[in-house]
Amino acid sequence: MPQQGDLFVVLLIIGIVIIVGWIRFKRWLYSPTRLKLPFPVFSPVPQTEAVRIMELAGYQVICGKKKVPLLIEVDDVPMDSRLFVDYFARKGEELYVVKVARQRQPIQWTGSGVRERLLPYCYLFTETHGVLYVDVEEGSIRKIRMDIGGAE
Repeated sequence: MPQQGDLFVVLLIIGIVIIVGWIRFKRWLYSPTRLKLPFPVFSPVPQTEAVRIMELAGYQVICGKKKVPLLIEVDDVPMDSRLFVDYFARKGEELYVVKVARQRQPIQWTGSGVRERLLPYCYLFTETHGVLYVDVEEGSIRKIRMDIGGAE
């Protein structure tokens, strides 16, 4: 038969477990969500003019050039291709794919022109908030977001 002291110790242990559990739950509940990166971060980012422009605008560049291999099949014939991302950057909790403007591949600033050039990045990295298009010559950054089914 348990003694009164044993019951007190058991209730005390249960109370401590409940209090510690409640404190940890509240800490977890109110902690900011972690930013999940769609890639591993390996090395520091080289300081280029594009990086300087993004940092002046308040973006933190977190990763340099990434190559994404693609396998395409046309009539059951496999073809290799790749997609290049210049940088990944974030501002606050928002993560962006970064493309730097190229003179030999100018973008047409129309709905179809932007769609043709940047839609693959929005589909490939769905956890990002959009694409930053950095024009080093102009010293400008354009933020592009795409919502599927938003226009008629």
